[in-house]
Amino acid sequence: MDVTDLQDLLSRGDLHGALDALTPLLPGAPGHATHLNVLSGLRVYLRWIEETGHSVVNADHAQAQAYSAWLAAQYAPATHKNRLTQVRTLYDLLQEQGLVEGNPFRGVQGALNRPHDHRQAYPPDDVDRLLAEANLEERTLVLLGAHGGLTGPEVLGLTFEAIDLALGQLKLPSRTVQASEALMGALERWGHQRGHTALFSATGPVFDYATAFHLRKKLYFLCQRADVTYRAWHALRHAAGLRLLTQVPVLTPHTRQTIQQILGLNSRESLRPLLTLSGRTRPRRR
Repeated sequence: MDVTDLQDLLSRGDLHGALDALTPLLPGAPGHATHLNVLSGLRVYLRWIEETGHSVVNADHAQAQAYSAWLAAQYAPATHKNRLTQVRTLYDLLQEQGLVEGNPFRGVQGALNRPHDHRQAYPPDDVDRLLAEANLEERTLVLLGAHGGLTGPEVLGLTFEAIDLALGQLKLPSRTVQASEALMGALERWGHQRGHTALFSATGPVFDYATAFHLRKKLYFLCQRADVTYRAWHALRHAAGLRLLTQVPVLTPHTRQTIQQILGLNSRESLRPLLTLSGRTRPRRR
């Protein structure tokens, strides 16, 4: 590539001609996804340059921030970050050719994208509809998720030996769950239906699901019957977390830690999706 020609194209404002000259230097093989995505992102940037009257070669940090703000208003966080990465690539190339002194986008970061923050929960009304439609087995499953906060693997591995009727607890390998009255009642009736007249002496698995797929399938078909939008199992677990949060009038560091322990969460960061769903993102201190 002739640097003089590229400089001339930029000085004349022929941005797309300059991009054509740079195209062979872009990441990825021509015609492949990476190459095409970078090219697409740079075209978006050049259109923005033309519409706003900014400059490619005289770009500064303020211009980079302005473009980032525009991206944030147009795209989802993941796409926003990708577009910024693509423009950094452009300025790295221009810097290598000696056409700019630095990369104004080097310190500009996109919106923080935390996939966990976008998780869903079954709202209380949906849980009630599931319970109203459920048979005894399904009711026990729903309550294990929505009241007990058990994970899918914990449900699959649950044994009758783990059920302490006297204390109203489920003694899991990693934690002890204080079960609701409704959950304990469902477990007791389910045990009787499976032939265990005295639940305290029952042994073996509570359910006969070979894999998590069978558990999800059971929940999926219940959602269909109850006319409830299907969400993955963790949405039932999130429902349990939200239920706990509604029982706490003031969210302090202590109550926050207690909820983490009840749900078997390892860190404060693990609780944040529930706080986001509940709207209580900041703990209140006494």
